[in-house]
Amino acid sequence: MNNNIILYVNSLNKSFPNKDQVTHVIKDIDLEVKKGEFLSLFGPNGCGKTTFLNLIAGIDLPTSGSIAFEGDEENKKRISIVFQDYDKSLMPWKRCFKNILFPLEKNDRLSNEEKNEKATAIIELLGIRERLPLESYPYQMSGGEKQLTCIARALITEPDILLFDEPFASLDFQTRMEMITIVEKIWLTTKKTFIFISHDIEEAIHLADRLILLSPRPASIKHEYPISFTRPRSFEIESDKRFIEIKKNILDDFTRMVIK
Repeated sequence: MNNNIILYVNSLNKSFPNKDQVTHVIKDIDLEVKKGEFLSLFGPNGCGKTTFLNLIAGIDLPTSGSIAFEGDEENKKRISIVFQDYDKSLMPWKRCFKNILFPLEKNDRLSNEEKNEKATAIIELLGIRERLPLESYPYQMSGGEKQLTCIARALITEPDILLFDEPFASLDFQTRMEMITIVEKIWLTTKKTFIFISHDIEEAIHLADRLILLSPRPASIKHEYPISFTRPRSFEIESDKRFIEIKKNILDDFTRMVIK
């Protein structure tokens, strides 16, 4: 194995049996993800992107093929997920700070003081103290504040890989722009491996080191696009000729797949 690679996906297939037929969702995916890479996944609605993330996370098991992690013989790399629906992800009876703390609650190796210190440390590391109402309940928070709480909660366990399942889909345009900037800053700060699903092509390009285009279901990898803009990235890059050319190439390939 290569020490620069954190995730190996080999000949991955996933099918779901129904009463009269089998639904094939993932087909023959081969992929290597580098340590510290920001990888975007883009593809048609319902193609299998979320299923792919669930397989990486171990929430579901492949029908065939394998998923392996570098330096982890037991295949138990720490993985966290940020889901699209933050309202269902957060505990409505817990304040913001306690929601961030939640993954540590059952950790008997840490005292309550140590747990609070870790939650405070992740908030300070991410530079989000001024953006979060730590004593508010979820119903008192904006969509952006809720999703930022989910991200902090996902990172408190110090995962090796952070998965994002369309985390900005329910946010308004202004908040989405703010969250794109914040997530890039968090990635630059933590140096973690991020795998990010998006239905917004500009968002997917803006954040990625590399973009993977998936086919209609069953999902397979159709194209890969390296994204080499310097970081941190401002929204001015979206009017850059290179950005526009990358976007055109992806949309041309996407259109050829979905429009017959």
